[in-house]
Amino acid sequence: MMENEAGKGSSSGGGVSRRAFLAGACATGAFALAGGLAACAQEPQSTGQGAAGGAGTGTNGDAVQGSSAPANVDKTYDTDLLIVGAGGSGLACAVQAALNGTNFILVEKNSQVGGNASFVEGMFAVGSALQREQGVEIDPADIVEAELTRGQHRQNGAYWLDLVNKSAENIDWCIEQGVLYSGTVDDYYGGLFPTFHWFQDGKAEVGYVEPMKARIDELGVQLHLNTTVNGLLRDGDKGRITGAYAEGDEGVVQYNAKAVVLATGGFGGNAEVIAEQGWNTDGIHIVGSPNAAGDGYRMAMDQGARNFMAQSAQSILYAIQALPPIDFHDAAENPINGYFGIAAGGPVLWVNEACERYSRENLTDDNLVLQCIPGKANKENYVVFDQAIFDEFFGTDDDAKKTFDDALSSNNGNSLHRADTIAELADAFQLDADALAATVDRYNELAAAGTDTDFGKPADLMVPIEAAPFYMAKLTYSYFFSVGGITTDKDRRVLDGDRNPIEGLYAIGNDGNMLYRNVYTINMPGTAFGNQVNSGREAANAVQGYLQNA
Repeated sequence: MMENEAGKGSSSGGGVSRRAFLAGACATGAFALAGGLAACAQEPQSTGQGAAGGAGTGTNGDAVQGSSAPANVDKTYDTDLLIVGAGGSGLACAVQAALNGTNFILVEKNSQVGGNASFVEGMFAVGSALQREQGVEIDPADIVEAELTRGQHRQNGAYWLDLVNKSAENIDWCIEQGVLYSGTVDDYYGGLFPTFHWFQDGKAEVGYVEPMKARIDELGVQLHLNTTVNGLLRDGDKGRITGAYAEGDEGVVQYNAKAVVLATGGFGGNAEVIAEQGWNTDGIHIVGSPNAAGDGYRMAMDQGARNFMAQSAQSILYAIQALPPIDFHDAAENPINGYFGIAAGGPVLWVNEACERYSRENLTDDNLVLQCIPGKANKENYVVFDQAIFDEFFGTDDDAKKTFDDALSSNNGNSLHRADTIAELADAFQLDADALAATVDRYNELAAAGTDTDFGKPADLMVPIEAAPFYMAKLTYSYFFSVGGITTDKDRRVLDGDRNPIEGLYAIGNDGNMLYRNVYTINMPGTAFGNQVNSGREAANAVQGYLQNA
């Protein structure tokens, strides 16, 4: 049910439990400077809107265009295409563009390529040669229907069908470029279908990033590392994107280009932008790369792009600030703060700031990242349990007990308390003691009856909270990566508020992913990274057509 796991899995599928977790398919790219930059390519200047465009917001998410251009430019490059970001999708776009014979420059804010894509373990495909060799047959319609059903049919099914229909070709294409797969194809620890194609050694760093870096070198791609793109240029008369500004080793750089592809990895590394998505970021732990800072999103919004933020999805888990931050490399199965630790639910009680129970607490059994969705609208969220629950489910060894005791002592963020009574727990968080006691009593009543007639949690997880000491923790989030933000069409063109293309502007990977709505459906193994490759290739091909007709 998971994909793109960044834990301890291997190409043989060993090392992580069946419920292991995905931890990143972000391509990273440019870091947005405050305000963003936009101007006419022919004569860089202010649009007269001042700093208003820098907020990346506006009516229906359509920002006014731009703020002032840099006072001085140290270096200018002329090219047909500028690709911003050299992560998973940016590398695919660059290789395809090179194969197409497009004149382009690839820029990356880091000192190396790959970004969070290095932690990915495999990618999605249906009907690949590897699957056929193993006798795996999957009806594409089953994939599409499964995803649309889980998204309440809010997605455009044409996007999913496009990914599915091109997925086998994408595997063949990757192999042609030197990408290395282990040969193992499976359902990634219990996903809906055996669509997960493992990279060599179970690491995209080995199987994908290194071979693709070698490939762009072989193809003579012009790569500018340590280069932060911070604003787009636009022809004020024709409305076309005509390049970008950046800062790098050569100072302030102006790239004159006929098209720009944004591949900056989304906004999962920027708590400020995550807050715009509606999450309470107090105490939040950013798990993914801070370089995925919403660069592409900000720049697109500054050009009047249609904002997809309200419907975009995310890889996110509940967390407790007092506990050590989750280490997705080594601690996925830690019973205290791992993917299925105390914060994740199960045999515990969840309540909000009004001390009301608001969901069945085993949502992780349906979809690991679903756990946080019902509580998103609450002011606060809490988890309640007693010593017996802790001993049976969480404090299962001496290390786990020590981790918990240390957290109680340090109590980072005033987020974890132990008490002899439920009323004392409520007082510790300044909550209504009577309301909390009533909710716990109701929960215990359902547990004793053996049936959760309120929310339908399985009886074996309805464990009464009745023996002191009692525990209560305030929940925050571990945020892994964002999926989407910029509205795009099937050709990966960025759309404006009227859903018309902004000429010359494209968004791929996690910047412009339109496959999901609100909830990231991680139970279709490998689709996030499958989209990285697919969107990168499609944008390169769409740009080729655009340049021919320009």
